[in-house]
Amino acid sequence: MRRSVVAIGNFDGVHTGHQRLLETAVRHAHRLGTEREPLQVIVVTFWPHPMSVVAPEHAPLLLTSLPDRIDLLRRYGADEVRVVQFNREVAAWSPERFVETILGPLNPAIVVVGENFTFGYRAAGTPETMREIAAGHFDVDVIRLVSIDAERTCSSFIRGALAVGDVDAAARHLGRPFRV
Repeated sequence: MRRSVVAIGNFDGVHTGHQRLLETAVRHAHRLGTEREPLQVIVVTFWPHPMSVVAPEHAPLLLTSLPDRIDLLRRYGADEVRVVQFNREVAAWSPERFVETILGPLNPAIVVVGENFTFGYRAAGTPETMREIAAGHFDVDVIRLVSIDAERTCSSFIRGALAVGDVDAAARHLGRPFRV
């Protein structure tokens, strides 16, 4: 497989933080690719939401259906979206196995993650862990979290804004109006 730039995360809502991550992945693909050998932007996301597997009682209500999420990811720059079927087996993988099994076959030149991204058994893997595992194979670019109006943009904040009827705050953090 040709080299790629991989963005990985849950991407629920594909909010402004996710959009920044995708913009960064697209920039890396343009910078590292050539006209003859362009780099593809591959987004890896998970279905169902990992919390629905590891702690169903704490699973969040989702902001986007899987088809809507895939459409939005493509709109914001993904050439391809890979959906990892998240189950108890995947949840039990070590960070090393996660990187080897999910990222290895994608032949990444660089992987782009948010600073709060975790992976592997009991979320033991962090962006720094990924850097250590990836050393000599691919680079890891860690994107700082986005804040709007002094509030950190995350799917949980958007869910909370919607729960209290603050659709304007939700729209600001989504970068577009919320739709059901």
